[in-house]
Amino acid sequence: MKKFVHFILGLALSLSLATNIVLAADAKDDRPSVPNFSLSSADGQHFTQDEMLGKTTLVIFWASWCGTCHQELPKVRALQEKWKDKAFQVIAIGFRDTEQNISHYVKKNPDVFSFPVFYDKDDTVSAQFGAMATPTLFLFDKEAKLVLPYRGGGLLEHPQFQKILAELL
Repeated sequence: MKKFVHFILGLALSLSLATNIVLAADAKDDRPSVPNFSLSSADGQHFTQDEMLGKTTLVIFWASWCGTCHQELPKVRALQEKWKDKAFQVIAIGFRDTEQNISHYVKKNPDVFSFPVFYDKDDTVSAQFGAMATPTLFLFDKEAKLVLPYRGGGLLEHPQFQKILAELL
């Protein structure tokens, strides 16, 4: 029975991902641009949507209490390391959490965060993006147009995602 449940869950994940990828590829002309936003980090870094132009950007919305986020963030770092010589960047945005919890988690896990981490104080940026759960990932092309939104874990290692990312770079 466990094997059957795992099979069904795997099939559902694959179909969900394939549907998102096909929809993103078919709607290139209708893809939304990144919303206007501005964030600051605890160490004084600033980031706006304009800094996404000219770079393929992965945005991950996460929370310190999110177990799936704990699993995905090291994969995000590995992805950034893999593509660091290309025009690729990652930004992490903590939301639905306290700034203190986000900061504590980042300090406790310095080997995970080789990318900037920002805090969405009143969850306005997450609302602009449409992020309602953790983790939620958004992949943008070099024109800051949305290529792929994804909610949950398991995306980063998927072969179709890897192919799309490689083509964008």
